[in-house]
Amino acid sequence: MPAAGPRPFKGLHNFLKKFTPWQIIVGALTTLYAAHHADLLLGLTPAEPEKKMFSRRYTRGYTRGLWIFSALDAGFFTSQNIRPKVLRDTMSAIFSVYYLFFPKRAVEKNNIMLQTITSTHMRRSWEKMMHPLIRLMTWINSPRLGVCKQIKLKLSKEAGDYSDSIVTLTIFFKGSEEELAKAETLILDIPGGGFVAMHPSCHADYLMAWAGQTGMPIVSIDYKKAPEHPFPHGLFECFDVYKSIVTTKGASVGLSGTLQPRIALAGDSAGGTLAASVMNMIIEYTPVLPRPCGLLLVYPCMLVGLDFWISNSDLAVIEEEIARGPIPSDNLKARPGRGDGMTLNSKAAFMDDQVLGSSFLRALMVMYIGGDTTIDHKSDYLLSPIHTPNHILAQYPRTYILSGEKDPLVDDSIIFMAKLRRAKRAAGIDLESDTLRIISGVSHAFLQMTGIVPEMRDLVKVLGEELVDIVKPPNVQQESSWGEASSASIQGEGKDGADLVQVHVHPTAISNPRQISPFVFQWEQQVTRDAVTIYEHRRVAYLDQLGIHDD
Repeated sequence: MPAAGPRPFKGLHNFLKKFTPWQIIVGALTTLYAAHHADLLLGLTPAEPEKKMFSRRYTRGYTRGLWIFSALDAGFFTSQNIRPKVLRDTMSAIFSVYYLFFPKRAVEKNNIMLQTITSTHMRRSWEKMMHPLIRLMTWINSPRLGVCKQIKLKLSKEAGDYSDSIVTLTIFFKGSEEELAKAETLILDIPGGGFVAMHPSCHADYLMAWAGQTGMPIVSIDYKKAPEHPFPHGLFECFDVYKSIVTTKGASVGLSGTLQPRIALAGDSAGGTLAASVMNMIIEYTPVLPRPCGLLLVYPCMLVGLDFWISNSDLAVIEEEIARGPIPSDNLKARPGRGDGMTLNSKAAFMDDQVLGSSFLRALMVMYIGGDTTIDHKSDYLLSPIHTPNHILAQYPRTYILSGEKDPLVDDSIIFMAKLRRAKRAAGIDLESDTLRIISGVSHAFLQMTGIVPEMRDLVKVLGEELVDIVKPPNVQQESSWGEASSASIQGEGKDGADLVQVHVHPTAISNPRQISPFVFQWEQQVTRDAVTIYEHRRVAYLDQLGIHDD
């Protein structure tokens, strides 16, 4: 055998002698990479379906926000088991930067995690706002506030509360403690987080912005989360906090207690669900409680379930509203199976959503319900406000709902608003103040993107103006307060006070129409609709699924 080895390799041996060892190593690795990815380098692979779908689905700003959020989630998932915390924070930042440059790896990492997602994983990922670097960025971009503190509110069954617990409240206020005591209005915020994660500090960017813009105190509730505290524990805590505020005339949160404050009840995502459920409890509570001036619900989950079809009864409600004008007339024209019980809803159309995919929604709902087999999912309106009876809906105060056009939960908002308007119309209530706005080309969680998507800052400002408008004193005072209780306690002979008799009454409306500024009007005209044009976004989703791209 030749000294250079087998004869077929002699030529290769002589060729390689021209190169240094490091050149040979680099060349070999490059050759291996090129061979492994030859189909990609030669353009033989089809276009990434998710890239095609996202480019057709979302606005440029929201796509950028998803790219950054996906990288952050993947970075925090990758570093979640590192100890100690200082090292974990450092490595999560490094990993996130890596995933910014390799977004496909980030999506793959997140999809793997979603297959076996736990509440711990969710909290590590969603509570990334508490990372030191992100907190610093939030503080730099936020207005300087005179009051930014946490207080503990003790609840007691002996005092008439639903539970014996201690709830932490975070208060944001532009002025001083003395000015806080004199406040006549406040915003009670219930923060979202899928019922399992995210305390008020994770929402501090827009809550602090609202405090600076409105000049009103923002009181945000850190209610107990599932799965350790499943439904209805967190809901009852939120209701008890509201009851404490109105029964003490705000003294429990630092107000003087001499005047009943005008309250706007706000919530995003799961917080929007809880806000609507709290409103139901307020209306039915005996004795009668002072009511909020209005509700602000941002991309709420009004139906806790994974049904992929819109029922014929819900479809009829929507079509009734279409005929009356608030929803565009082309709303449902091309939807498969219209009228036969086979109409797909937004959860089905957007089940691949990068924020609220179907597997993720399933995990959230299982954790929130907690395996309670006694819950009637088809009628419990404290669990799913979309089932709220008409006699309660008719007593709702002014309601503003904002959702994303591509959000898997957008149909919840559309159907709930349609039912709300129908109930109020039947009760003879003025509908001018109830508003549904759908932001074009975005999905869920856009309030969390205010620091990275500039156009979302205008959205926060719009919502701030809406909150100010909600708590304005009405132009015309009526003799009676807004609404009456939907149930009254009637105690007969030999009966205890727990017996309740349903009393159906028509509430007396206080005129409180929206008086929006030119800025809000222009913003709504440019980026929102009265209700989503489902015809278009569902058509695109169906065609994409079938591989038909109608450009």
